[in-house]
Amino acid sequence: MKRELLIQGGTLVTASESTRADLLVRDGKIASIGSLLPNTSTVIDARGQLVMPGGIDSHVHLQHPIDRLSIETADDFHTGTVAAACGGVTSIVDFALQRHGETLRQAVRRRLRDANDKPVIDYGFHIIVTDVRDDVLEEIPALIEEGFPSYKIYMTYADKVVHDDALLRLLEVTAANDGLAYLHCENDCAVNHLIHGFISSGKTGPEFHPQSRPPLVEGEATHRALVLGELADAPLCIAHVTSSDALRHVQKARARGLPVVCETCPQYLVLTDNEYNPERGFEAAKFVCSPPLRGAEHHEVLWEGLADGSIQQVASDHAPFRFTGQKEQGRGNFTRIPNGLPGIETRLALIYTEGVKTGRLTQEEFVALVSTQPARIFGMYPKKGSLQVGADADLILIDPQRAIQITHEKLHSNVDYSPFSGMLLYGMPTLTLSRGEVINRDGVFNATAGRGEFIARDTCDRTRLP
Repeated sequence: MKRELLIQGGTLVTASESTRADLLVRDGKIASIGSLLPNTSTVIDARGQLVMPGGIDSHVHLQHPIDRLSIETADDFHTGTVAAACGGVTSIVDFALQRHGETLRQAVRRRLRDANDKPVIDYGFHIIVTDVRDDVLEEIPALIEEGFPSYKIYMTYADKVVHDDALLRLLEVTAANDGLAYLHCENDCAVNHLIHGFISSGKTGPEFHPQSRPPLVEGEATHRALVLGELADAPLCIAHVTSSDALRHVQKARARGLPVVCETCPQYLVLTDNEYNPERGFEAAKFVCSPPLRGAEHHEVLWEGLADGSIQQVASDHAPFRFTGQKEQGRGNFTRIPNGLPGIETRLALIYTEGVKTGRLTQEEFVALVSTQPARIFGMYPKKGSLQVGADADLILIDPQRAIQITHEKLHSNVDYSPFSGMLLYGMPTLTLSRGEVINRDGVFNATAGRGEFIARDTCDRTRLP
């Protein structure tokens, strides 16, 4: 029996246009778009609302271990994906972390087990490479063919850092096999030098975290990554760009025709380093993330980059740690504060409010940044991130006049705070559909754990990078 659902009377918004039209869903796919479509047994009245492809969050850390602190992020693949769905996200890409001595395939198998029977939306994995060996490099071609085309590379963090010699080898292999290198750019030597200076001088509070990772260390590492990427002729995605320093290097590389894209995150667009004010005491630990929040002077540079296409996507970098019992591990030593902020549920609303509502972005640019371009970059388009006949019916409805004041109690992540508490946000979805199933209605979630499906993603086509 065919399962049909008609979304009627809404304004369909894609990355290129907005059109008043109806949309028919059949068996989890978009079956037809037009006017005067035949009614079905289930009709959703979308008058006065925007109908958009569901959000794609390509940078999340669910059930992610921090081995040196013996903790993991507070959301597992169930609570995290419920929060995602209530925020309008219908697909995520998480990470499979290779531990030293492991093969990449062992890391992938462990993460598939972690996710088993938990996600409520569709999901894929980037592979984090930490131990670059000949046998590890030999695994990459087959894994790319199996749907794991993107490889996260950390240029800092003692237990994850990949130094330049190994980085260059890794870039050559990903490039040769139509993979995509996805880089966290901070200068490891500089960060460690600054940390040592602060800690040895007794400067141990959370206010010294941002001072140990200034924009210069992000800018230098970004430039170095781009140089090595050019040497290896490798497509690159630069993660969480936070500063004018880093963005300037990306812009220069793109102007020269290099296959480079980048992302930023809502926290770097709406929060500032004032959150680390010493007067806040240890409460400032709630905002410790890497790279850290920057001065307000970087905000407009990033917003301009979103509007002019220099930055192609906005991800959440959702890394939720509870303040009580997790962030508190860093009292007396800011290096022991687990790095990361929750944000999977508020990402779309923050960008809609601060982007579309302020006139910085059009609603079409909004769809491109939170859905369509992440789908293109990470090998999911047009099945995901589009309103095309035959695409998965991953859809959200937004009432552009409806505002919600954010408190962590209203959200669904398994954390005890939100860095965005108190903000009045537009763009929280009134409805979220995943493959044609309504799974969220006005922040009330209703779907079975484990209904999410693994996304085997396509190889990177550098000619189609936005």
